[in-house]
Amino acid sequence: MTDEEEFDKAFEGFGEEKPEVTPAVEVPEVVPTPVVEPVEEPKKDETPVVEPVKEEVVTPAPVNEEPAKEEAKPVEVEEPAPEPEVPAALTKDDVTSIINNIRTEERTSAKELENTTKEVMDAYYPDGLSNVLVDQASGKELRTPQDVVEASNDTMSTEDAAQWLMNEQYKLDQDVTRIRGDATKIAETTVSFKRDSIAAVQKYAPLFKQYPHLQAKVFDKLMKQVKVDKEKGVVLSAPDVTEHYDDYLEPYQQAYEFSQGTPATNPVVAPPAPAVPTPGAEDRMDVSGDAGPAPANDPNDFGQQVTKELAKGI
Repeated sequence: MTDEEEFDKAFEGFGEEKPEVTPAVEVPEVVPTPVVEPVEEPKKDETPVVEPVKEEVVTPAPVNEEPAKEEAKPVEVEEPAPEPEVPAALTKDDVTSIINNIRTEERTSAKELENTTKEVMDAYYPDGLSNVLVDQASGKELRTPQDVVEASNDTMSTEDAAQWLMNEQYKLDQDVTRIRGDATKIAETTVSFKRDSIAAVQKYAPLFKQYPHLQAKVFDKLMKQVKVDKEKGVVLSAPDVTEHYDDYLEPYQQAYEFSQGTPATNPVVAPPAPAVPTPGAEDRMDVSGDAGPAPANDPNDFGQQVTKELAKGI
């Protein structure tokens, strides 16, 4: 090659833009993943390998030693359940005593109710309560139709007066019966309230002794439900006192018995037997045939006394 050719070759492509050459990207070396060969499961028909069982070597006991004897356990004998106690049969005297006590209590209660009813009537009607009609203008009693005719200044006939008297007397009798019935109810409420209040205080005496403020608290709660006529001194209406005390004091009773370990109430004591009243004519049993013939000299038998006096002669 001549010098000119070399010169031309050296300046070949001078002034022309050369394309940019992107460097080659290095490819990371690929590490081959190891292939895990699957584990072959034993076939079902293959017989499993059974290890031989080791036999325990039992050392024989010496000939001279006797085997230990087991202690004999005592045989437990079940005790028969106790038979319930059979109450003794009541004798004739027992029955008689029970009947007499019941009759005595009934008479006493009836007598107390009768006295309280009278007190109520006296408090509300101090002048008494009469079934007789009275003319308001003259103050004269109207017992017959003629009394009514006279009170009307002969403006009414006898027939009209009789009809008027019958109607007004019926109304008055109804009013008197209603008033006496109301008085009896007030008396029953008053007697029950006093009796049950005393019984409740006696029943819960241990609890009230431990908590003195509790007695006043439960009583004040009770009195909010009681209607009292303080002027007459009677109880017009009241709730069940025993039920009120039991319901209100139940949580206090349980707390007391849990902490103290003793009952919060006193045992119920039967009320003392009241005095036996003197028997009267209404108490005679010979009238109904329960006690046989009447005695020969009964001061309460009016017929016997008349016969006795006639036998003496005149």
